[in-house]
Amino acid sequence: MRFVHLLPTITAQWVLSSASAQEHPFLGAYELTELEGRVRISWTIVGGSTCNGQEVERSLDGISFTSVYRVDGICGSVSEPVPYECVDVAPPELSELYYRVKLGLDGYSSVKSIVFDQITTSDQRFYPSPTTGAATLVLRVASGTAVTLQVWDAGGRVVMERSGLSGPSIQLDVSAERSGTYTYRAITPGRAYTGRFVRE
Repeated sequence: MRFVHLLPTITAQWVLSSASAQEHPFLGAYELTELEGRVRISWTIVGGSTCNGQEVERSLDGISFTSVYRVDGICGSVSEPVPYECVDVAPPELSELYYRVKLGLDGYSSVKSIVFDQITTSDQRFYPSPTTGAATLVLRVASGTAVTLQVWDAGGRVVMERSGLSGPSIQLDVSAERSGTYTYRAITPGRAYTGRFVRE
């Protein structure tokens, strides 16, 4: 986890996390951004010095949170909004992640979520396998990478061939195919990925 204290160059902006919950009055411009292999959490403290210490917390279910970074000291400024940025460099892959900011003893920000559909520990992931039909193939490629997908059954017969797909996440449906082991080949510019999966 890396923390960067940015120069205060943006103006305060109130953000509502949902129709039913108003953002903490000390916060503005509170956002989550998916990066390649990382998640950026950025927020701005408005209204002067507001708290002593901050923590960024992460959850996989939106209920149980753990701290992933702490900022010590007085936060905010009496004269202008102060932006902060935290980069989660090891978010759990293929997960919906929930984040919140703890403002010392002054309470929490709203909870915001982001879908992190990248893989960071391997080059490809096919799940679920075995599958009853609907499945997902995730490749470790940049968003928008062109992918051509081919799938063969155990007898070598091509059962699926699709081009013009966009990585990294590809949805496929093999519910019309018979039970057995299948082989796939995903072709991207400069590389081909191969693997197997089981259709129950």
